[in-house]
Amino acid sequence: MSDYHQSGYGRQAGGPQQPYGAQPGWDTGVPPGGYGYPGAAGPPPAPGYPTGPAYGPGYGPQPPSPSTSPAMWAHLGALLTITVGSAMCCGIGSIAGWIAPMTIRGNERHQHDPYVRHHATQALNLGITQAIMAVIGVVLYVASGIIFSVAADEAQRAGAGLAVPLLTVIGIMAANGIAAIVCAIIATVKATRGELWTYPRLIAWPISKG
Repeated sequence: MSDYHQSGYGRQAGGPQQPYGAQPGWDTGVPPGGYGYPGAAGPPPAPGYPTGPAYGPGYGPQPPSPSTSPAMWAHLGALLTITVGSAMCCGIGSIAGWIAPMTIRGNERHQHDPYVRHHATQALNLGITQAIMAVIGVVLYVASGIIFSVAADEAQRAGAGLAVPLLTVIGIMAANGIAAIVCAIIATVKATRGELWTYPRLIAWPISKG
């Protein structure tokens, strides 16, 4: 018998021809038919390679990033107006903290941006609440002084009794203001990071809705 017909050479009967150089039982990693033939699957993508309908599986249009800058300025504008404005204008800034967030929310570019509208609405509620609290504080301060002056006798008027109600009103307003400033700083950082934030109801009453 010639070498051509010896076992192990040429096409084997009863089965497909093995790729050149492959031995029976070896896993070459190549699917039947090999790569590049009609109907054959290509090699698997490398780990982490972006894929999708247009460029392979997992690669496609990415969702737009949130508008962090206007959202951040809504909180920061209210914060600066309340703090710096109050320090420069004898407390007037505390009743004007709603102007900056209302301006940002009313801008035509942000009318249909839910992220900006959420943060601007939250900052707007903070500004409105602090303005109301400032007015209430002034009313309580003046009313306490008038009531004490009318109801107190000469001895009480000569003493330090008037300081008790006035200091109480000042303490309540100061605590509310400090809490509002801390929450506004947190909101500014959250907005910069693209995260949502909702003020506590005691700090920002939900007067305006999204």
